[in-house]
Amino acid sequence: MKDYLFTRLLSVKVCLTTLTFLLFHSFSYSQSATIPMGSPSYHMLDRLEIKCGKLMEGYHSVNKPIDRRGAMEFVSYIDTVSTCELSDVDLANIDYLYRDNMEFSEEKMRVSEKPILKVFYKQPANFLSVVKPNFKAVINPVAQVSVGYDTDSKSGNKVKQLNTKGFEVRGQITDKLSFYTFFTSEQAFYQGFITDKINETKGIPGAGYYKSFKKGGYDYFRAKGYVTFSPSKYVSIQFGHDKNFIGDGYRSLFLSDYGNDYFFLKLNTRVWKLNYTNIFAELTANYDGGADKLLNKKYMAAHHLSFNVSKWLNLGVFEAVVFSRENHFELQYLNPIIFYRSLEQTLGSPDNAMIGFDFKANFAKHFSLYGQLLLDEMNIGKEFDFANQKLKGLFKPKRWWGTKVGTQLGLKYIDVFGVDNLDFQIEVNLVRPYTYTHDDKVTTWTNYNLPLAHPLGANFTEIVSILRYQPAAKWFITLKHIRARYGEDTDSTNWGGDVFNSYRDIEREYGNFVGQGVRTKLNLTDVIVTFMPWHNIAFDFNYRYRKAKSEIEERSRSSHFANLSVRWNILYRNIDF
Repeated sequence: MKDYLFTRLLSVKVCLTTLTFLLFHSFSYSQSATIPMGSPSYHMLDRLEIKCGKLMEGYHSVNKPIDRRGAMEFVSYIDTVSTCELSDVDLANIDYLYRDNMEFSEEKMRVSEKPILKVFYKQPANFLSVVKPNFKAVINPVAQVSVGYDTDSKSGNKVKQLNTKGFEVRGQITDKLSFYTFFTSEQAFYQGFITDKINETKGIPGAGYYKSFKKGGYDYFRAKGYVTFSPSKYVSIQFGHDKNFIGDGYRSLFLSDYGNDYFFLKLNTRVWKLNYTNIFAELTANYDGGADKLLNKKYMAAHHLSFNVSKWLNLGVFEAVVFSRENHFELQYLNPIIFYRSLEQTLGSPDNAMIGFDFKANFAKHFSLYGQLLLDEMNIGKEFDFANQKLKGLFKPKRWWGTKVGTQLGLKYIDVFGVDNLDFQIEVNLVRPYTYTHDDKVTTWTNYNLPLAHPLGANFTEIVSILRYQPAAKWFITLKHIRARYGEDTDSTNWGGDVFNSYRDIEREYGNFVGQGVRTKLNLTDVIVTFMPWHNIAFDFNYRYRKAKSEIEERSRSSHFANLSVRWNILYRNIDF
């Protein structure tokens, strides 16, 4: 009990000391709210970076979400300094980025000639805005209405709906402190395969807690918010409730935005060609649903170093650990510049540690090659037979269960065959069985019943192909195809696909391969057409065909889905796996 009280008092002391320093320190560098994940801004920024053929110091696309000020510094450089050739649509997209980040592009700030009731839409992009010398704020309503039809015979009600309403607020105080909050109330009827996954995992991506709504629907809140500030020119600190993404691909094998929001403290150090990010987070362990109760917690500490080696090459190193303590955060993991694996060993190796490497290479002003390598666990001696006297068998892998690795390789090709604003992306992801798992169900690489990385968990191969075309400034067309092969578990077997299962009950020690277990083939085709006549007011048409063929016939299913939606200041949310 004394140890517990001492630990809690020490934690409180650390928090109070840090808070006092942050509140009373003389700030010298302003920070901003970030661009929400899923925004079309990310593809626009990718295009500009590839077309101009230069990685800017201070701009690192691998760490998302990107802060608005940093994005606008990059856009301003492209717009005023660089000599890259831009299409008319590129120029329109730059104008969109300026309007969407007005508080950081004052020289481009527009004022409506006839604001509604002389109060609303003073800025064409924002419902309500306040611009004062020491204070800037933006308030926007958030709404979405979506209606679709699903042919899946197993999905019950074939009419699918989504009703969203809420608000978004962001702002700056004295140009040194920023804040952001987002809140919506939603009622949803999802496609059959999404409904099955929700009922199985008891988790809705981005929603966390939910309750049943009518027959087969879900009712839930989505709420996120944070404060961002900086004690020096090179260090920023963000504190709040949101998600993070590390990578340049459509998926991330390190940390993705697929799952639910979590409580975190993020330190970002940006100097010279380096960007160093630390994330300390409180996660929610597996939750079985039911009556209200205090949910079990677990914790994550992660850091990522991004280095712009040259004007075209970026290299990165990632490390993370997930751990659970009954009464406290493991204070040793607060050290921001240490190898977690070595620290974890000094604690008795009770925690789930992993490392990773990533890269991005932009070339020929049309291409970007990127990739990730995740090492959750590997024992060279157990994987390869070095005792074999024959060279032929010396490096033949034994396919040991503990070789838990994941790889990603992708290519972005912009202005395909010389067609302006026609962009293609292909990405291959492979994750071996049992990756992300640990010796118990708590310290797996998960949060609130959902994976922290890839939505398929582990034990899969996947090819993602995306064709994007923007024929005009207000039109966006996306064609996406996902082809995957993965191995599922059953109630009585553990073949390494379910990342919530402990690796203590594996099926075999050697001879494991990707796709083992209940073999399943997935083909998913998505067509999304968006028309945005006014800033962040959009009309979407979505057609989706999905077919999953499983060795267990009752798990097989296919469906056609067509959907229409109207969005106001909310991003298109696409759940695809």
